[in-house]
Amino acid sequence: MESGFYKRSSKLLPARFFDVLIYSASINGPVSLEQISSEALATHHISISKQALDSRFDESAVRFIKSILEEQFSNQIGQSLDNGFLENFTRVSIKDGTRFDVPQRLKDMFPGFGGKVTSEAAICIQYEFDLKNGKMLDFDITSAKKTDYQDAKEKTTDIKKGDLIIRDLGYFSSEVLETIIKKEAFILSKLKTNITVYDESMNEIDFSKLYSKMIRNKQSHAHIKVFIGEKRKIPVRLILNLVPEDVYQKRVRKTERENKKKGSQTSQKYKIRAHFNLMITNVPEKDLPARQVYLLYKTRWQIELIFKIWKSTIGIHKIHPMDYCRLMCLLYAKLIIILINSQIINLVSHKLFKATKKIISTSKCMKTLMNHFYMIRKILKNPGSQIMSFMHKMIQILSVNHWLERRKNKINFNEIFDVFCYKSAQ
Repeated sequence: MESGFYKRSSKLLPARFFDVLIYSASINGPVSLEQISSEALATHHISISKQALDSRFDESAVRFIKSILEEQFSNQIGQSLDNGFLENFTRVSIKDGTRFDVPQRLKDMFPGFGGKVTSEAAICIQYEFDLKNGKMLDFDITSAKKTDYQDAKEKTTDIKKGDLIIRDLGYFSSEVLETIIKKEAFILSKLKTNITVYDESMNEIDFSKLYSKMIRNKQSHAHIKVFIGEKRKIPVRLILNLVPEDVYQKRVRKTERENKKKGSQTSQKYKIRAHFNLMITNVPEKDLPARQVYLLYKTRWQIELIFKIWKSTIGIHKIHPMDYCRLMCLLYAKLIIILINSQIINLVSHKLFKATKKIISTSKCMKTLMNHFYMIRKILKNPGSQIMSFMHKMIQILSVNHWLERRKNKINFNEIFDVFCYKSAQ
């Protein structure tokens, strides 16, 4: 094998090693070497000591498991729930990072932020997925100290023509934005409070006057063509939504507390801009009306829900003391489980939506799949003809009590999906 993991002398050959590792990764909580060796004996009739098992977790094992994840990644099947969903874009990319502490012994590999509150060692998993087609686009396991901004600069080569890139402020920079526009892709982001904004005559916009005008005219929102950045002067649409007074006061109080800790003052410029939700995009008005901009940006919260599922259902952050290679094998195995389950959910979701026009809940489905993971593990060991019968069974199970619920006084993905299914709405 290219990874160098295959060893004739080993009792635990690659396929069996992968199986007991997947078993280990499927448990939501710490799993000891004794438990894994017991599973190897119970399932594969292999007696292996915990010391011998531990020695199998080396660099070649990491390469082996990572190669399986990459193979699964490259063979994904992408399907949109509806052909009309966000039809103006090739892909709709949402990305964020989730961070969690790891044992202090790993601080050289994954340095944390240190200090009294934060850990000496911490990991960040940068995750990107395509909201439109349901595919994973990127994953990267790094130190928690690596910033979102650094990641954004490094990954601009992955952007394709027609993509819509939805990001939070951590990924924002004029340089990256300019690259996205040059690639004929689109951006949807909040605007940083320290970015200078100019009107079409290249005069700096006075947000204080703009706020007074909107209050005077009883406007809750507005949109204007602007240029942002002092050096690059990038053309975008600026969408402004006034926030309620209580939200404004809460924002200012929070920022003042943070600035007080740093020994700095909250600027008047910030206080004025805090009256608004400020969004920027280069998507033409005809393809994304101003009234829909903030609604579409709310889909970014899907990734926060995904991270919550990773932690509550998969236990991706529950790392007990272990060395680097075993940790990486475990994390890659958990990502394999996440990818496989997500593909199953995507395929079932497409099938059920076609039949019922209803959307299933990822959270509910992931919990059910983990409860039935013994079935998935069995298929991974011997795919054969079991896949079709398994999928048929999953369609039956997930079609009962797994629907995404509509909540009172709260917009969720159901409502957003309805708005952006253009063909369906016509």
